[in-house]
Amino acid sequence: MHRKVGFPALLAAAALALHLFAGLSFIASSAPTYDETVHLSSGYSYLHTGRYVMNIMDHPPLDEMLSALPLTLMRLEAFTAHPFFSNFMPYHYGDLFLFDNLASPDRILDTARVFTFLVWTAVFGWFIWFFVSRLEPGPAAAYSLAAFCLMPVFISNDALVTTDAGAAAFYFASFALGWLFTAPSARAGGKEAGKTDGGARRVLLRRAALAGAVSGLALVSKFSMFVVPPMIAVFWLADNYLRPRMKFSRLWGYILVYAASCLLVVALVYKFDLLLFWKGLYATLTRLDQGRSSFIMGRYTVDGVWWYFPLAILVKTPLIILGAAAAGVFLVLRRFRRDYLWLLLPPALFFAAALTAKVQIGYRHIMPVMPFLAVLAGLALSRLHGVKRGVWLACGLLALNAASVLAVGPYYLAYFNEAAGGPANGYKLLVDSNLDWGQDVKTLARYLKARGNPPVIFSYFGTARPESYGMNYVPLENISNVEFSGTGVQVCAMKRVLLAVSATNLQGTYYPDKRTFYWLKERRPEFVAGHTIFLYDLTEDKTGLQKLAAVFDQRGHNAEADCLYKRAGD
Repeated sequence: MHRKVGFPALLAAAALALHLFAGLSFIASSAPTYDETVHLSSGYSYLHTGRYVMNIMDHPPLDEMLSALPLTLMRLEAFTAHPFFSNFMPYHYGDLFLFDNLASPDRILDTARVFTFLVWTAVFGWFIWFFVSRLEPGPAAAYSLAAFCLMPVFISNDALVTTDAGAAAFYFASFALGWLFTAPSARAGGKEAGKTDGGARRVLLRRAALAGAVSGLALVSKFSMFVVPPMIAVFWLADNYLRPRMKFSRLWGYILVYAASCLLVVALVYKFDLLLFWKGLYATLTRLDQGRSSFIMGRYTVDGVWWYFPLAILVKTPLIILGAAAAGVFLVLRRFRRDYLWLLLPPALFFAAALTAKVQIGYRHIMPVMPFLAVLAGLALSRLHGVKRGVWLACGLLALNAASVLAVGPYYLAYFNEAAGGPANGYKLLVDSNLDWGQDVKTLARYLKARGNPPVIFSYFGTARPESYGMNYVPLENISNVEFSGTGVQVCAMKRVLLAVSATNLQGTYYPDKRTFYWLKERRPEFVAGHTIFLYDLTEDKTGLQKLAAVFDQRGHNAEADCLYKRAGD
């Protein structure tokens, strides 16, 4: 048994090393994604001023402050006297903070990203190991950790300055600790078996308080986590009903301890201004109920479709993980015990609620489901130990998974599995933060620089300044919360007419006229930056020049349109 458990542990260590390598390479290759400037500048302003102002109605402050924490050692300018700050303009303030500060944008952002990535990898990894090693004997914990490390959703999103990874980590951790409260002492801790009644009560009080504290951390990470405390309370009540362990009056006492611990954490993070938390929660729920434009397989919707997140899971999760997780569900149901409800119900209920969501802009919104999939996959892989040469079979499956993931590197946010056609086909299925979050402007700039840095007409979905990476460009039909003025390039003076279009704009997700750039789909791009930004050379394409001129014309850029029409005529 020691040999069989030892090898999976080495496998998990190798997967973790690959995870760290992939995450750091993703960080180095990626420009700021759409919201990172807001999260990072808001977190820094909270630490600098001690006041929650900039982004507090959209997101709780914990994850933003955590990401900004290492920046306090860099002596940066906070810009809190600037009108962007005093007038509550988060995207403009974020742009100012990152691109006009005392250190380079890459140094500021990547410092925060590396710290964030290491923190969330450690939190996820520890709680996966903690939960599975107590829930299931043998090598299941090692295989679950390996599955987690080889999932692109964690490689990419854990490395970004957002609130998604923290919320998912604490969601998983809350239910892991919630289960520990209900677990029999002999199975949950060994040393605690045989304690006196008073000793057992103290253990349960500690577990209830710890579960409450971690649930509080979930609440101050993302407002969607408001579902965690009532879910855990109901689970405890249901578990005690199905497997009586104590009087319900006593259980309610533990639930009160849990709630008090949870509330205390929220109060501490919000500096005892709980009204501010409730205002932010109410504002977020109201905003989410209004819906948002989204694209899925050629369909446009504002109110959402129920199959958005099921499709996202099917196309953006590695096939090995999907198959192993499905096998894990089968095995759990086949050898069912009540403890497995803590593994099945939290992701199932969160996923079911997501089916009704009106805001459908990214796979990241169901990240709380993903660590449970990793655990289910790990359980299935661990069962291969009962098969002859099963260790090598499991190793081979994980190696295939690793090859699938590494083939996309370093553009892990753009991962789509082989059944979906890979990342090159991703833009036909899903865009926005599933694929194109503005991160590949750095890759495009590097490509252009290697070819003499010719000017381009750029339709960008993102908030990073293209000029900060050395691009010469004319902005056209950008989708951004900040303004881009370009670098003074004159369309009429361009020797080559190069047009770069982000995938989200190519699909027209946020345009009133969804077909604005559809004519480009008939053309082969000269280059695709990170699977998300398409670069076309229209110099000799008369029809393409006419189509591009029409886009300029419709937006009131008549001089540019006239030049392009004339060029097409010549």
